[in-house]
Amino acid sequence: MSRDMPCSQRVRAAFESRMRDIRTLWDAPGQETPDLGPLGEYGLCIDHVEAGTFPGQRTPYWRYQLSWGGPSEEFRIYLNGDVEFWFMDWFDGASVEVAGEDASIIREIVNLAGAEVPGSREAGR
Repeated sequence: MSRDMPCSQRVRAAFESRMRDIRTLWDAPGQETPDLGPLGEYGLCIDHVEAGTFPGQRTPYWRYQLSWGGPSEEFRIYLNGDVEFWFMDWFDGASVEVAGEDASIIREIVNLAGAEVPGSREAGR
């Protein structure tokens, strides 16, 4: 992926690469592989982002942050259960909707960290 391309042209490949790793870890015995390590250490943090944290942000969400800087990557899980993958690089950013089994996996990972994520199997228990 060329750094000269806008994020809108790079986001799909970044998402597919990250989801490939996450699916591998999710399905691995003990959710760990020699190459990727344990799922619990994949990424930087899972935290709640309040509405108004960023200019123009009206909706709170749970963030599963995978990397920071240029570029940065994160999943955003909204309170209505929607999931997005964001790819951001120096004043540019783009997202793709995450659906189906991939969205379910991301919701479950965030829920295991203590969130009450709509659409996860553990929410509401």
